Amino acid sequence: MKTIFIIFIIILFSPLFSYAESDQILITLSDTMDQIDFDGKWSFFTEWKRTSLDSFNDGTIILRTAHQGDFIYVLIDDLSDSTPVKKLDYSILCIDGKNNKSELPDDNDFCFMNILGNKNGFTYNGYSPSYLNGNFRKISNDPDMIMISDKSDGNDRYSDIVHSSYEFKIPVKLIGRESTYGFYFSTYDGNQHRMFHWPQSINSDKPYNIPSPSTWGELISPDKSLPEFSLSLSILVTTMIVIVGISRMKIDFLNK
Repeated sequence: MKTIFIIFIIILFSPLFSYAESDQILITLSDTMDQIDFDGKWSFFTEWKRTSLDSFNDGTIILRTAHQGDFIYVLIDDLSDSTPVKKLDYSILCIDGKNNKSELPDDNDFCFMNILGNKNGFTYNGYSPSYLNGNFRKISNDPDMIMISDKSDGNDRYSDIVHSSYEFKIPVKLIGRESTYGFYFSTYDGNQHRMFHWPQSINSDKPYNIPSPSTWGELISPDKSLPEFSLSLSILVTTMIVIVGISRMKIDFLNK
């Protein structure tokens, strides 16, 4: 029976192991995103706590992601930018609604530019004939979209040193409701003329340049249903079903 239980556990968690790749980010369901104070920075201790955490560049780039209801929420904390300059530093976040890895951007590809100190960013959509901005064209922001950034303060969870920070609230209706998206983000430190890209295999020092969607990574909702169930709940329910099933098998075996 012990062997059967181990096999069930391996089968249960094998989908999670398949996601453990360098160019994939797992997004979680949260029930606290409606409490976010969109001011461009980590505002209070627990604000972004119930979100997925990924760190890059030796822990100097922090990415927090979550979804709740009809929105995707993203915080990018650039600890490496210790000399933030408003109107010069920025972050770009891109999502491919179909994750079709096209060489040229199409109308399923959206990028959001969040400039430090601004209360409104810019939205770009693919399918532009112009080579400027990598075949993306500027479009009007969705009325429910939020892009705001600011210098961090003493409430930041990761560093007391002032640095740039970026918050995004992205309407799912804009990008489509999927369990897997193409995903890319970058930060630009204008004082140091330094860029960070994710996936980190992307190598470009050109400011404002958006790489081909074919090079983007993936943003994945492991439960396969972005708006419905959290990963932890799905695992808990499935594990309980497996344990109950094994227990019944054991009882039936002993009663024979």
